[in-house]
Amino acid sequence: SVLRSTNNLPPQFSHNTQLKMLGSTPSALPISKLPFFRDPGKLPCPLPTSEEIEAGTILPTKRERFSGDYGHVAIVGDHFIVKYGRYIRENEGHVLLFLEKYPSIPAPLLYAMYRKDDILYVIMQLLPGMDLLKVWDELSVKEKASICDQLREIFGQMRTIPSPGYFGSVIGGPVQHRFFAWMDEDPRINGPFDRLEDFHLGMALHSQKQEECNDRHPWSSEWFARPLPQALKDHPGTFTHCDLVMQNIMVQEYPGSDGCTDRQFKVTGIIDWEIAGWYPRYWEYAVFFCDSLWAGDWEKMIETFIDPWPLEAALLRVFKVNLEGF
Repeated sequence: SVLRSTNNLPPQFSHNTQLKMLGSTPSALPISKLPFFRDPGKLPCPLPTSEEIEAGTILPTKRERFSGDYGHVAIVGDHFIVKYGRYIRENEGHVLLFLEKYPSIPAPLLYAMYRKDDILYVIMQLLPGMDLLKVWDELSVKEKASICDQLREIFGQMRTIPSPGYFGSVIGGPVQHRFFAWMDEDPRINGPFDRLEDFHLGMALHSQKQEECNDRHPWSSEWFARPLPQALKDHPGTFTHCDLVMQNIMVQEYPGSDGCTDRQFKVTGIIDWEIAGWYPRYWEYAVFFCDSLWAGDWEKMIETFIDPWPLEAALLRVFKVNLEGF
């Protein structure tokens, strides 16, 4: 086994702690069984076939750097956007169904989610407008501020969603973020977790396994097992999107009412919810800090609509560099 004996683990990885991590956790939603199909009367038109999906317009995404098995995102006709592939996650569909209870949080509707020949198809509403990255550099200061005001309202509403009392996916499954090795299927690492301390110990245990697989001395993961739970305590579970890049924010332009004033941009939706779920309240800011180059004013303005947690973000950045090497 790549894991060392529990006798050699630091006190934070005690046998009793690991047993607590393995306990069952109540779900925020009833478990949704596949396939899921929305009532035909609530669809804009008949669902596309798999052949029509595969003939759709493939969008450039991070997935395209890998093989096709990692999935594609395609626009199909005038109404649908579809994610499909062997490694597409069901979590996004469950999140979209969950968010239907909160209509003030703009997100695509889920029209269907099913598997065919081991390929998962997630068929969603195609939102109007364009992603924010396409227009951000051309916006005036006032236009950017207006968009951020709308986002502050949206994320304020997200923060009011009551926590189900665990850290994990919306249906009570594992944490979906890559810091928890979501494909590992080790509940000590990816949860779900009833306690915040166990959430952070899962990260440290993931780091330990990575070090052992790469034949590195596991001193850093043992170090993380001490300060992560101590320094990152007292953060309640909060519903979190987890990937606030501009490409995931859709906006639509409207001309000024008199034809002369600044354009108006409406946020029409937040997309790409595949790693969303219940995380500590610092997580939205901290993971953005970890992954962003902090090269422009978007990185500064994000603090106008989500609460900044700079110390937590700095510690998480240290963890990320140790885990991923950059």
